[in-house]
Order: sequence, then structure tokens, then C-alpha cells
Amino acid sequence: MAKKDRRTPQQAFVTLRDMPGTRVMFWVVDACPYCGERHLHVAGNIRSDPGESLGEHPAPCQPDRTYELALPLQPKKKSSKDARRKARRDAKTDVWDEDTW
Repeated sequence: MAKKDRRTPQQAFVTLRDMPGTRVMFWVVDACPYCGERHLHVAGNIRSDPGESLGEHPAPCQPDRTYELALPLQPKKKSSKDARRKARRDAKTDVWDEDTW
């Protein structure tokens, strides 16, 4: 890894949590890209948009380095039941249609 690559902000995936009994919300970094520990960043209150506080923030473990708070990728949706059945039927008919025996 080159020196230039070491200083670019790493991505840290976050989840949104609220503090019970208050209106304060936090972004929780479960695994810091630098130390592997859990960190909290204030996301605002319930009435404000927490997405505005995403972006680059200094890492609490190493204040001279920053990381980018980002939402995790959403898993791919499952195909419908009919699509899975059609794929199975197509796979079965392909084997029977071969004339190589």
C-alpha cells in the first residue's frame, strides 16, 4: 500500500440507534477500520434528518485520521417463487433434451 493510500479516509459502516428516554440519536460504528473497536457519533435528534451527519468524521481512536460514515449495502432481494420454479424447470429440461447418450 502506498503512502497516499494510507491517508485516504476508510469507509466505516454504521447503524442508527437512539438513546432510550431521550431524543438523541447516534451513528454506531461497530468495527472501526483502524482499531476494530466500537465508536459513537452524534446523529442529531429525532426531529432532524440523521442522514445529514453522514460523511467524513475524525476517528476517536486516532484523531489525526478520518473515516467516512456510510450505510451498509442492502442485501439482494430474493427472486419470486415463480422465478425460482421456472429456473428449476429450465435446468431439468436442459438435461433431458441432450442427445449425447
